[in-house]
Amino acid sequence: MFDLLVFAVLYLAYARIKKTILAKQKWTEADAHERERIVKDECAWRVIGRVMTAAGLGIGAFIVASPALATMWATVGLRLLGPIKQEMRDACSFRSTGAENEQRYKW
Repeated sequence: MFDLLVFAVLYLAYARIKKTILAKQKWTEADAHERERIVKDECAWRVIGRVMTAAGLGIGAFIVASPALATMWATVGLRLLGPIKQEMRDACSFRSTGAENEQRYKW
């Protein structure tokens, strides 16, 4: 079971790195609509990463023998999920001008 979890995490890390490199290349060639889509895709990957990290911390909290560590890990996992709503709102409200010198969206 642990092996499957490791493979899933490695696959998602590989996909994220590949997606980041391609997104940087596409940003310079993209029009305004494409740039908005790129920002939304990056936001989706950030949400997936936050949820996976929080789930890992939650699983670790149940495995750890110390109640203090379990409480700490569970609290950190919940705090990771908090900014998701605002990040999604920011990404959905982003509007690109389509200009050649437009800066990439900053998180």
